[in-house]
Amino acid sequence: MPSVMGQLFLAYSRLRLRRIARWMSEPAAEQRRLLVRLARRAAGTQFGCDHELGSVRSVEDFQARVPLRQFHDLKPYWDRLRAGERDVLWPGKIRLFAVTSGSTGEPKYVPVSDEGLKGFLRAGRDILSHYIVNTGDADHFLGKFLYLGGARELAPGPHGTINGDLSGIVNEETPWAYRPYRLPTPRVHLITDWEAKLEAVADEAWNADVRGVSGIPSWLVALFERVLERRRAAGLPAGVITEAWPNLALLVHGGVSFEPYRDLFRQLIGRSVYDLEVYLGSEGFLAIQDQPESRDLLLRMDAGIFHEFVPVESLGAARPPRFWAGNVETGVDYAIAVTTASGLWGSFIGDTVRFVSLRPHRVRFAGRTEQFLSAFGEHLRAVDVEAAVVAASARTGARIAEFTVAPIYPSADSLRRGHQWFVEFDRVPGDLAAFVRALDEALQHRNVDYEEHRRNDADLPLPEVQAVPAGTFYEAMKRLGRIGGQFKVPHLENSRRFAQVVEAVLVGDLRPASGNPGGDHS
Repeated sequence: MPSVMGQLFLAYSRLRLRRIARWMSEPAAEQRRLLVRLARRAAGTQFGCDHELGSVRSVEDFQARVPLRQFHDLKPYWDRLRAGERDVLWPGKIRLFAVTSGSTGEPKYVPVSDEGLKGFLRAGRDILSHYIVNTGDADHFLGKFLYLGGARELAPGPHGTINGDLSGIVNEETPWAYRPYRLPTPRVHLITDWEAKLEAVADEAWNADVRGVSGIPSWLVALFERVLERRRAAGLPAGVITEAWPNLALLVHGGVSFEPYRDLFRQLIGRSVYDLEVYLGSEGFLAIQDQPESRDLLLRMDAGIFHEFVPVESLGAARPPRFWAGNVETGVDYAIAVTTASGLWGSFIGDTVRFVSLRPHRVRFAGRTEQFLSAFGEHLRAVDVEAAVVAASARTGARIAEFTVAPIYPSADSLRRGHQWFVEFDRVPGDLAAFVRALDEALQHRNVDYEEHRRNDADLPLPEVQAVPAGTFYEAMKRLGRIGGQFKVPHLENSRRFAQVVEAVLVGDLRPASGNPGGDHS
């Protein structure tokens, strides 16, 4: 018998999805109304006075008054905000800040207003709404939903502000009505040491009725392994995770492309479950997979975020063209800038997307603006290398746990050049050379610049692929202090910063790593 909570939530979800369906047909009108409302709310703030937000009546008004900026360009406002000053970028005082490493490795403190927080909490409900309406699974609330996220500070700082991982902030602000249905418990959720937290979550969850899980794929794998270890210690079957959680039905993932991990999760879980992709950053919850049969993500138009899009080739221009829901096009790679109910105004978030449909506006994540590989003019993106890994694995029977690729630059000592891949296989291909050839062919098929540079091996030789032992990437991220929360292994970069850390792990170099690995905590 479905729980009362399940029935109530199913009724709420049907109403909520009807509301979403209304703006799906007119997304531009919804975004225009939202932008004017945000400008009106912030008109009396310092930023609002500096930029005449009280005069904004249209998207064109806003774009004429508010330039696009990188996050750090707003530093004078951030300093005042974090010092506890009121009415700086958004009405009132900001008490919560989501800490993210950003592209430089320096921490960013992204404000989360009370209104912005409501948008994140609504997004969490929307995830379950799409799932429950699409499946009719009102029994979901008979068990637990496990959200593997980071933590936040236990006590306010000197100005009454609280910093933390976005997932930690949102989890602690979850309404009381939902708390009986979640794991980990507040005591475990607040553990800041990631490895200790993984162990504690496994202790709570290994014999619980877990019906849904959410997290970054690589960290969920680490949790699954610990849950199965506890079952083995208890003398129970521990071949797949559904022996521990027989009612597991929902897997929510985001942060990186899931495709390279899909076969591994199918093997670890032991059967198919409903998997749902989300796209969020510390700046906002941008999109959600609303159709079970499609990997396209529905851009959220009523979540307190006004989206702007700049063609990637125009980045760096003094006045780049600014597109929005009313005039974007499909098939173009856009960098995203957001204006939010937390006080971000025309701020680039470092991501790129490509629209695959309009009305409704659905996108696919195309990568980070600073994560690319073009050491020789090949212009590879994250989506290229991730798709190539999937294709090569399918052709050779391999299964990937994790990977990264970096350039080999020629030097005075060596003319060696090309791309070096480090791959942690869950199942090694029978013929590694065949895997390399399949990888190369897939890259050439996806990227004409790569194909041109690979022609006759004259400019770019065949990729070098090195299989590495299990646990290599976990140790590399640990050395960089980037385990836990939403930290992701960088799948490619235009330098060898992260590759050098992996090499140090492989040779047993115990010196601490330094520098930014190229991944982002967003």
